[in-house]
Amino acid sequence: MSETMPPMLRPAVPEDVAAITDLVVTAFAQYTPLIGKPPAPALYDYAEIVARGRVTVAVRGAAVLGVVFIYPEEDGAMMLDVLAVSETARGQGLARRLIEAAEAQAGDEGAALMRVYTNEVMAGPQALYPKLGYHETHRGESDGYQRIHYEKAL
Repeated sequence: MSETMPPMLRPAVPEDVAAITDLVVTAFAQYTPLIGKPPAPALYDYAEIVARGRVTVAVRGAAVLGVVFIYPEEDGAMMLDVLAVSETARGQGLARRLIEAAEAQAGDEGAALMRVYTNEVMAGPQALYPKLGYHETHRGESDGYQRIHYEKAL
């Protein structure tokens, strides 16, 4: 496949777990020194998460270039929990495509609201989410991390 072909989005399958784990750990590693510990997504069990059927990957050929993981919350909103794009695919609009796919899935499942949070040291997401229509709802500590919370009506 040509490097100029846009990545294809599809549901993750068990065979993607190792690539997803490597992608997320690598993408979030830059933040470990700033936070003082690995970011939460770097610690997840992606075999279990993929088995839930809630992960979308962006692939070009056999390469996993991006990943997004969402899940429903008890109040009917959808939580965008993990978003990661490989270094080689950054700057090509892939994060936006993955978020738009997650929002479409959430809407198809009846969610009227998408939530997301990011660590306060992660400048990229703090710039991206408002550009995509998310507004900050609050800041605070959760699960041992200082987070900024956003939401968007779908």
